[in-house]
Amino acid sequence: MPTNVQHLRFQKLSRLDRVYSPDLLPRLQSLLADLADIELACQQKLEEIEHRLGDESLKRKRIALLWQEHQERRAPYVAALEELQKQARDCFG
Repeated sequence: MPTNVQHLRFQKLSRLDRVYSPDLLPRLQSLLADLADIELACQQKLEEIEHRLGDESLKRKRIALLWQEHQERRAPYVAALEELQKQARDCFG
């Protein structure tokens, strides 16, 4: 077995090897973290609704409302991610 394997994190990346511009990366990470928080909050609310005793029809209505609110809340973040993707394509051709 070869013993001269270099770990990827120690390899230097050239400008051409980068996936995202250093200017875009912090914004990308921030948007992804925000989206993860939104997804987690929605999942927790969904579990609360599903585990409550009560009318199934009312649960379905609450879930539909939750889904609609969830989509509205995450839409600006998704749009910002799409814009960053466009900028990344423009930077790297």
